[in-house]
Amino acid sequence: MDIVSKKPQAKYEPGELQKTRENIGDIAREEAEVMMKRLGGEIGVEKPEIIDDEVLKKVRSARKFVPGKNRKKKDEQTEQAERRNSPNRRGGSVFSAGERTSAVISGLPGKKYRLPHLSPRQKQLFDKLMISREYHIRNAPGFFAMLFSFGRGGPERVADSFIKNDLTAHIRHIDLFIESVQALILAVPPSYKNKINTDNDFIYRALRVIYNWDTLPVKAELSLLKKKSSWILIEDTVPFIKELYRPLIQLYFLGELEMTRIIKKTYGWTVKTQIREKENMRCLNAARQAAAEWLYIFGQVIKGAYPLLMRMCVNEFEPYPDFYTKRISDIMNFLEITKYDIVLPKRNDEKERLHKTVQIKTEGTEAAKAEESPKETEEAKKESMSEEKRGLILQSLGVLDKLFPDAGWLHLADRPDMYPYFQPLYSFPDGFNLLAPTNPLQVTIVLLRIIEDFFQGCRNIPLSPPDTEDNPLERDNLQKIFSDWTLYREYLFDRLMAPALKEYVNHAYTQSDFRNSRYAKRELSNWLWQIKFYFHPHLVFEITSLEYPRIDNSYIPLPERIRALVQVFSDMIRQADASEASMPTDLSDIYTFDVENTVSYRLNLLLGGSKSKERTNLNLMKYTLCALRVLDWWINDKSSYAYVSEQKIPYRTSGEGDTQPLLSVPVRSDQRDVFLRNIRLLHEAQKSDAASTGNSVQNAPPASQV
Repeated sequence: MDIVSKKPQAKYEPGELQKTRENIGDIAREEAEVMMKRLGGEIGVEKPEIIDDEVLKKVRSARKFVPGKNRKKKDEQTEQAERRNSPNRRGGSVFSAGERTSAVISGLPGKKYRLPHLSPRQKQLFDKLMISREYHIRNAPGFFAMLFSFGRGGPERVADSFIKNDLTAHIRHIDLFIESVQALILAVPPSYKNKINTDNDFIYRALRVIYNWDTLPVKAELSLLKKKSSWILIEDTVPFIKELYRPLIQLYFLGELEMTRIIKKTYGWTVKTQIREKENMRCLNAARQAAAEWLYIFGQVIKGAYPLLMRMCVNEFEPYPDFYTKRISDIMNFLEITKYDIVLPKRNDEKERLHKTVQIKTEGTEAAKAEESPKETEEAKKESMSEEKRGLILQSLGVLDKLFPDAGWLHLADRPDMYPYFQPLYSFPDGFNLLAPTNPLQVTIVLLRIIEDFFQGCRNIPLSPPDTEDNPLERDNLQKIFSDWTLYREYLFDRLMAPALKEYVNHAYTQSDFRNSRYAKRELSNWLWQIKFYFHPHLVFEITSLEYPRIDNSYIPLPERIRALVQVFSDMIRQADASEASMPTDLSDIYTFDVENTVSYRLNLLLGGSKSKERTNLNLMKYTLCALRVLDWWINDKSSYAYVSEQKIPYRTSGEGDTQPLLSVPVRSDQRDVFLRNIRLLHEAQKSDAASTGNSVQNAPPASQV
């Protein structure tokens, strides 16, 4: 038999070999021979494509030419491209009519941007960066994709979750930043508005860039990406990345510190024109919002999408943030901007700048408070704990001790371990067990869970906060707070923070020198920053990394909400007690819980049993207020025991001075017995004290003290 003349077997589907060639890319003949030797197999060809009459009709109709139609479509594409590339499309004064012109976004298919060619080594570095947990821009490739790529140009697909979640969040935070700065600019005196329009000082240039920042083009490009039914490749995101990074690069070199100073200075200008206190507070809130959003933009947006920008600009990997300094010329060429478009701060001593940056990050808000107005300083002084407030806190801690006796509420200064007591009651997920008793977050998580039980009953009360001029729930409401409450614990801690803590503890447990590594210091610093952002604004810890972690700002901050809740509940209870004779029927009704929980069971017994008339909605609100007041003091008061010492080791250890994690902790089983014994003692005290029999709420906080 003549083997040479044997016809290859047709065993592949039509188009299958072409797809394989595209995935492998262009390779040399020698490399192809090596692949054949490694993979083996038989030679085959594609099966002939079946062509019927219907297919022929479709081909013929697609080839038909309509006179004038194709030419019109081409002219439209050309005109739109000219308008899009016009250098004057971003021009205009800050305060003139038609100041910000939106770009024309073309949804017509065009020639894709060709990414720079990468060597196999560089492609490996880029892929590893984009697939990493830190950026998650691309999903990890499957087995066959890895088999046929061999380090060469396979399709680079962007993860759908990155497009829909991360990029969408980035645009939302940018919008909030722009809106806040624009509100400040509109409130400044006319003389400063003229300077913003004309002056070339970097402060006024920066404000001018922000005011003229138009997010319409980038939103349009993002919308096009979301509508794509096929795979989204990196080259498909080029228009979006260009629109996203043009203004960001213009402001990048201002950094976090300089931009914060610009925002503070702009707020200082607004104070000169504000007469009403309410307007001044709006400007102050806008300044705080702008500063917070810029921290997110600088730490998450500029960094979070930098692998995509780097892939489009250069063919060599550069780590963050060296990429923005070493390859700035390539970046400007890609974004089609010049050095004159970039806003640069005044030249300062680099050592002094670094020292100030670290100092500000270490001290938190102390530096900001030093520059605040005397009026704000006076308000800060008023917030110091008075004797009356101290008495209310001690009383509220006593109420928690009655609900959960022997848990340690009256000895928080000694940092009692809450885990053994509350774990059998609430079954916290993994991660909570790793929190050290010295970590203030342990008490915070427990209080959040207890208040969650209280809110199950408060949901059924038709609460109506008093109509006052100073409404703490101006942009919030009680029902929304009740709905969102679990997210502070289940999402922010359980899903965002607990996995990172578990990973850190696992490394520290298996590697004795892990805590001294650069990676460990960065991860620990980021985790402590998250505690500071989400739960404890006055937390003090050693700064080991200048990078901010990824922060989710989609929720109203817990410190702000808890302070508003304390005020609202106090006002409602005070109003009800003042008009006891005409108390609303709703507050005198028996409270109801849809499902019995730990708090409802203990509260029923504490108030006299399931048939007691003391189980009113008003008393439920009083007990809820006690838990809220303790949490407010714990996280918002600098003098609380949560802030008495600097945080160094946030995880549980076997003893002071030990750095080895402790993974196993025995839990208690006598909580129920301790509580019932305490109830019997309270009831015996009631019988022996005749004066207590006339008290409507024996164990609830007295109305005069709430």
